[in-house]
Amino acid sequence: MAHETEARRGVTANAGNLKARVERAALELFAREGVDAVSIKSVAGAAGISDGAMYRYYKSKDALAVALFETIHVRLYNLLECALAEAYGFEDAVRRVVRVYCEAADDDPDLFAYHLTHMHRFGVEARPGCPDPVGLIAGRLKGAMEAGDLPQGDPEIKAAAALGVVLQPTAHRMVGRFDVQMTTMADRLADAALLVLRTV
Repeated sequence: MAHETEARRGVTANAGNLKARVERAALELFAREGVDAVSIKSVAGAAGISDGAMYRYYKSKDALAVALFETIHVRLYNLLECALAEAYGFEDAVRRVVRVYCEAADDDPDLFAYHLTHMHRFGVEARPGCPDPVGLIAGRLKGAMEAGDLPQGDPEIKAAAALGVVLQPTAHRMVGRFDVQMTTMADRLADAALLVLRTV
């Protein structure tokens, strides 16, 4: 469960208001139990409001689930876009991308867990107004191959394999296999991601 200070954070809403409480309650439940196992009633109960009050903010549980996911998705895309724009060369770009993911995982574990566990549900098809973080990375890898900075291969497979170096440890941390800040491992994970990118 999130820390007490974190419980007041929203996703689309400003921290501390009622909508933020609704979003944080839903996020924690969705991350822990999955969207299908959670009801509007359980979200309302966790937020400390009536079922009817929920509908002032979201017309349905699915609308709430999509809004949370897409907000996280866009936020991650924007962080990656900035990191890539500031990078000095290919290796620095990889290190910055790994650090973005590690920092995001440490900054808000529930938010990151929800994003990670619901990619298969909401992140497969691109939708208008919802950028694609993995597509952004794959595009940068394609450019690196064209520039001769990276051996040839399928950029989507390379992106998936390199991201797995970061996301799989994060998933293991989510289920309690270890309890270490991801940022403390960022340099080593970046080394591993670079090795994977040059091998796959």
